[in-house]
Amino acid sequence: MCLAAAAPLLPAQAATKVSTYEQAQASLNDEGYLLFIYGQGWDKRSKELTTALYNSPAIAKAAGGSVMMLVPLPESMDEAQKAEFDKVMGKLQLPHVHSKHSFPAVVLYDKTGRQYSIICGPAMVQPDPERIAFTISRRKAGLVKQLGLMAQADKAQGEERARLLLQACRVDNLERPDRVKDLIKQADPEDKAGCLAALNFHNNPVGDAAKDMPLAELLTEMDKAIANPLHTVQQKQNACAFTIGSIRRRAGAGGSDLIRKYALLMKNLDPDSVLGRSADVVLRDWTQGLQYVRGWSMETLPLANMPTELQGRLPIGPAGTYKLHFKPTGGNKAIITRVALYDGDTLLSEDVRTTEIADNGQDHFYTMTAPAEVKKPRVLITFGNEENNRNTRGQFNITKD
Repeated sequence: MCLAAAAPLLPAQAATKVSTYEQAQASLNDEGYLLFIYGQGWDKRSKELTTALYNSPAIAKAAGGSVMMLVPLPESMDEAQKAEFDKVMGKLQLPHVHSKHSFPAVVLYDKTGRQYSIICGPAMVQPDPERIAFTISRRKAGLVKQLGLMAQADKAQGEERARLLLQACRVDNLERPDRVKDLIKQADPEDKAGCLAALNFHNNPVGDAAKDMPLAELLTEMDKAIANPLHTVQQKQNACAFTIGSIRRRAGAGGSDLIRKYALLMKNLDPDSVLGRSADVVLRDWTQGLQYVRGWSMETLPLANMPTELQGRLPIGPAGTYKLHFKPTGGNKAIITRVALYDGDTLLSEDVRTTEIADNGQDHFYTMTAPAEVKKPRVLITFGNEENNRNTRGQFNITKD
């Protein structure tokens, strides 16, 4: 069915060059328009580069049966210039003022005049005709795919139609079909397939309610969003970034282990994207966690009931009994529920009991036992302070009996 729908769009003739929209109508076919737009009077270099692309044999080959137009765009227009520009553009519209675009640009329109893609930005700074031609070919192939999905959707109903419409929105580097939200609503009014929610999803599934939700509940909802197969990689990365920000605002460095988890996930989803690369900065600057030499504070206190590793050089080595001392230095009570000693990934001992520690000068400690020399000592501490009870600070000290 896709191949049948795509057949009319396969190149059957050479691209036609025209000067105005009215002239284009005589040669218009299913392959639509290719507009090469440059800054007239305010970007002399762009006129040279765009004209070279317009006249490139490689570009003409990639354009296939599309109608090509070279369009000068003045920075500001008087009445005469506007009338001339409107004559050139006809019913075609420039990219929306709020869209991510710049000029010079190659703008692709389908035969109805809908802008379905744009090539601009870095690719047009020093544009290579062969590379731009390749990109044009890919975008035109994307249109074939999108129209094929729309043709399938026209023959389907209900949730299946909604899913096909959503797929049509997800063709790489293409704009969504017109009125697609309304079409999905009509196909699946109760959104049983979740397609409308997926299409509208940006970074979290609960909107403004996120700020009032307990962090644990929010993380549950975010995990569902990140695992949702209807969400794109970009949407999942946006969800990871939102989750990282939420943890950071509420728990500071105390949420380091969770921040590390979502930063790594964000990176693994697409290491070369902006958010994928930013994960390295998050891991470097926001995952310090509990530090043995610095103690704990409101900014570094781990989330409740989350075992968190004590970072730093720990004075643990020879076999024997060690004590991890907690000395509060201010704020409210610190609640300790577990201290565990590991050698690498091997659990050696744990002291599990709940102690509320106040700043009263008493010595509070948890016991750790090493049956043999510990080569890679790791200590994991579990605090029980809830999200609204984090105002506590203190120092750690490890001694050996």
